[in-house]
Amino acid sequence: MENGEVQEPGISVQCTAWSTYPADPVALAKSTGIIAVDVVDRIRLHLLSERGIRSGPPAWTTLVWSLPGTTRPLEGSPVHDLLMERHPVWGDPDKDSTDGVLMVSLVTRSLDIDHRTFVARYRNHTQIARHHHGFAAYRQNLNKQSPTGPDPDAVSEILLASEADWRNRFYTANESADLVAGDVARFLDRQATISTLVRRFIGKRAQGLSAVDEVPC
Repeated sequence: MENGEVQEPGISVQCTAWSTYPADPVALAKSTGIIAVDVVDRIRLHLLSERGIRSGPPAWTTLVWSLPGTTRPLEGSPVHDLLMERHPVWGDPDKDSTDGVLMVSLVTRSLDIDHRTFVARYRNHTQIARHHHGFAAYRQNLNKQSPTGPDPDAVSEILLASEADWRNRFYTANESADLVAGDVARFLDRQATISTLVRRFIGKRAQGLSAVDEVPC
């Protein structure tokens, strides 16, 4: 890593993005090998503009998180098919809460850096995030390949405990927004990075994933 810090290995997960809604996301989440199903929360997309984030829906409508090797759960070709290395930072984005606001960001690196440099700077961003965000949970997922074309370099999962926290605790101090922006500018392409709000349907595998977390990629 850039600062010499030794980072713990993550676990392998598959993330596929689809342009169609599942007929029954609850049933899909219960399928073999499925960790979670995220469906774009169109009712809450207006909250994005309150934070200065583009509020239009992304090209995909569903993210399926699964164990590697799981049979593709939907028909057709996914928008993205990513083998990822998962790194919990703090909290649990899979916590079942009707009040929580869950944002996923498909993060694309700056054109000025390569994927390896992106990985170092993105992972080290957790140090800034711990002090300057009021998230209930934060998790990073790194693309295990150096992406070409439209695929992202990482997927971030960010949970705020409520809409009130989304408005009032996204940042922890007056100077936090500028400090965070300065750090992410070192690795992130804001125009290419896509963030949206989702509803998460938890799969059977999510409950026991902590036990799998001890097995490195």
